Amino acid sequence: MPLRDLPTESKAAAALLRTDLITHRRTIRRSGRHGVVLACLAAGTAFAVLVPGSPGTGCYLWRATTQPITGRGAAVAVPVVIVLLVLADRLSADRFRLRRQVRAVGTAAVALTTLAAWTGFAAQGRPSCTTSPAVIGTIVLGMLATGVAAHWATRSTTPWTVADEASDDVSTEPLNQSELRAVFVRLGAEVDAWTPFRFRMFAFASGTLAVLLVLSTVLPWRELLDPVALGPTAAEAGLARSQLWEIPSARVWGYLVCGLALATLVSSGLVRRAAATATGSVVVAGLLTNLLWLPPTLGSGVGYRPAIGAWTALGLGVLLVLAGLWGARRAVVIGAAVVGVVAGVLVPSATGAPYRPSVEAGVPHRLLDLQGGQLVDRLGMRVAIGTPNPLDSVAGSLDGEAGQWLLGRTGSESSTVFAYDDGVALPQVTLNHGPPPPALWGVTGNRMILLAGGALGRPWAILSVPLDLVSADISLSHKNPDGSYYVTPGVDILATGRGPARSQRNADRSIVLWGPTTTWQLPAHQLRKGMQLQDFQVDPGAGAPGHPVSVGPDGTTAWRTSETGLAMVWPGGPPQQLTGVAPAGCVLSSDAASSSLSADAFAVDVRGNLWLGGGAPASVITPDGVLRKLPGGADGVESIEARPDGSVLLGTSPGGGDQILRIPDAAAAAASYPAAPPPSPRCDRRRPVDGTTSFKASTVSRVPEVDPKLGASGVRTQLGLDAAGQLVRIRLPLTARAIAPDGQGGVWWTVAGRRSTESAVHLSGGVTTVVRDPQPAPADQKLQSAAASGDRFVTAVGPGSYNFYGPGRAVRRVQVEGELRPGGLVQLPSGQAAMVLGEQLVQVAGDGRTTVLLGGTATGWPISAAGVPVSQRTADGTWFTGPDGRLWGYDGSHLVRVDAPGRVTVLAGPRQGVPQAADQLTVIGQALYFQLGTDLVRLEAAS
Repeated sequence: MPLRDLPTESKAAAALLRTDLITHRRTIRRSGRHGVVLACLAAGTAFAVLVPGSPGTGCYLWRATTQPITGRGAAVAVPVVIVLLVLADRLSADRFRLRRQVRAVGTAAVALTTLAAWTGFAAQGRPSCTTSPAVIGTIVLGMLATGVAAHWATRSTTPWTVADEASDDVSTEPLNQSELRAVFVRLGAEVDAWTPFRFRMFAFASGTLAVLLVLSTVLPWRELLDPVALGPTAAEAGLARSQLWEIPSARVWGYLVCGLALATLVSSGLVRRAAATATGSVVVAGLLTNLLWLPPTLGSGVGYRPAIGAWTALGLGVLLVLAGLWGARRAVVIGAAVVGVVAGVLVPSATGAPYRPSVEAGVPHRLLDLQGGQLVDRLGMRVAIGTPNPLDSVAGSLDGEAGQWLLGRTGSESSTVFAYDDGVALPQVTLNHGPPPPALWGVTGNRMILLAGGALGRPWAILSVPLDLVSADISLSHKNPDGSYYVTPGVDILATGRGPARSQRNADRSIVLWGPTTTWQLPAHQLRKGMQLQDFQVDPGAGAPGHPVSVGPDGTTAWRTSETGLAMVWPGGPPQQLTGVAPAGCVLSSDAASSSLSADAFAVDVRGNLWLGGGAPASVITPDGVLRKLPGGADGVESIEARPDGSVLLGTSPGGGDQILRIPDAAAAAASYPAAPPPSPRCDRRRPVDGTTSFKASTVSRVPEVDPKLGASGVRTQLGLDAAGQLVRIRLPLTARAIAPDGQGGVWWTVAGRRSTESAVHLSGGVTTVVRDPQPAPADQKLQSAAASGDRFVTAVGPGSYNFYGPGRAVRRVQVEGELRPGGLVQLPSGQAAMVLGEQLVQVAGDGRTTVLLGGTATGWPISAAGVPVSQRTADGTWFTGPDGRLWGYDGSHLVRVDAPGRVTVLAGPRQGVPQAADQLTVIGQALYFQLGTDLVRLEAAS
């Protein structure tokens, strides 16, 4: 070896100094425990910002809301500032003064952003923001990060210096050549092991790209192109932007991306290269296979497209792939890239096969489950269901073709129709309407049929709106010169009327529309321009006009007879009363008529099953007449729709939030539901009691209204006779308070007088008589109850205090102990009164003495029960003075008479023609008038 190549003491010392410098730089570039803690706090703050919250709080930090949040931008900036502080500290490791300045400025930046976020949240004035996990987590973690950064900035760091060597200590003797060679080889190996500068740049670049990739999830990943809803209110009018893991189909893919990005951050060397390449490959493959392959744009220019977050992530993924492939050992890195591509392709696709849930009868269908009144599609699109009846916002094709449409509220007086296919909602037409939202009936021939208007006496119209319109005005607020309602050109008006008006779809592909006094059944194939509504009137039985009617394909028909009554008829069978006739307190049993249930909604399916929902648990009555509970259970059912495919939809509002529950196999599975237990003897209504008197029933034609002109007329009417003896409805004045018919065609009522007094007014045969009460009414007077018989009148003026009027102008006040039940007051012709006090029916004499007639138990036997002591019977029912002047009772299905204390005679039942579940009963002469909806049934003794 030449002498010049031998290591000298100076070369060895220089190599030693260089190695020491490299080792020290490696040490000082490490962030230490403070940097690790700050990185963890940054991750926690980012999670707090991105954590999903309840839609009702309106305090999302990463998604636009209808009410802007002032501190949202600062909250998103807090984790970014923390991460930038850690990166800047590492980049300034070689310059000690700059590093201390960086830490000080970074601490101030973290403190200022946290303070700005806290100030913005405090200025909201929303209690929901005060308790939001996102807000609390962001502020707490930001304050912790400020404290850690402040301690880091004030921590003293001693600069590294080389000590001056004393000249007298330097050896002048040459070192042993073998020792010098060994030291040089060792130091040279350590120096050559240091990664070149370009590899250090890759470490910083890949780490920065991974951080930016994770932070890009805050940006919108998908936006909805809607030319109709663009504008200043786009956030609430249909322009939807979603975060990556807010999209249900891309959530797993988003977790995979964040995991690989985290692996890129914490790894080094070849592992970092492989992780960076895999991260970029998953981003590119996942975006190309999941987010960029979206439903095509419709002819109206409406569709989905990736937003800024997707394009940012795509660019970062490409850079990560290029950075990872640039270097040695490409085989290992390319293998990681292949694995990343395969992982991205295997992630669930947003446009793959439609979701087919495994459902059971009575269990909600997940795609039709509304959370907070909103339906969320597979791409994260939210459709707000804003109609009073949630089923009015969901419709199919009227002609039987496949398709589903949603009516979503986008404003106080506007809605948008969405096409709902394969779990994806695409907007079609924006509707400008009045305060009542329209009801969507369905779509046929590329036109949607809907019912607009019809609330509070306003006009309504059946409209046919083309789906290729951008927007349509259906407010019915303006008229054309010819008197027709103005709508957007292209919209056809099929029929009109005045409200109120409601509708319901049937399983036989017909729509039932009912107004105040009329019900129409409109076949779907006859919904066309020029149709005449009078051709489609239906009246299956007493009480049906003005009430909903449900008809199945086999002819099974159900209709509401009154406010509480529901009847149905199977093909070839007699009508049967289902509700409104059972005694109080009867649980659900196999016989609906023997169960105390209220049917707020009902529908007949394709196999003749009648589905019921309302105050009682949802149930179904099969063609064998047996009532069966819904196995899955559904509470608060407000509307039911039976569809032609055999499924049943339930519109519910549990806890105040609308939901739509779907039973896909309802018609086929109803017979397999377990039957309810048989009714108890007290509740059994399957065998009505025969009475002692035969009656004949007849329906009274339309009764005219008359105004006696006794002051300003109100909206209340009372059945009676006019001066000519004709049956009329008497419009009572606004000043009328307690009202009672006198049993002879006249009517009594009370009016307030001066000095807290009252007067009784009697209108009979067109002649008015006024009787004044000389005593002031009690101070704690509540809503009055009254009863009359001829020229006698009794009214409750306070707790335990009653005024007896008549005969003539006589007025006396009687005190009776006991709590009077509403409607439980009867005036008898003899001058005595009957009252329902608590659970007993008592007779009160003129001097206040009482005699118990019957009753005594809250859930006793009905008053028409035979062979049961009267003390065990209930006093529930309607009590009145009968045509013979005695005390009569009506329990919803039977007429009874109280002959004496403890003696009750059943006069007639359903077999003798007594109407069931009537809303009101009025006696005029020898006839009894039962009000069933808009129908008036007269009952007279056959003899």
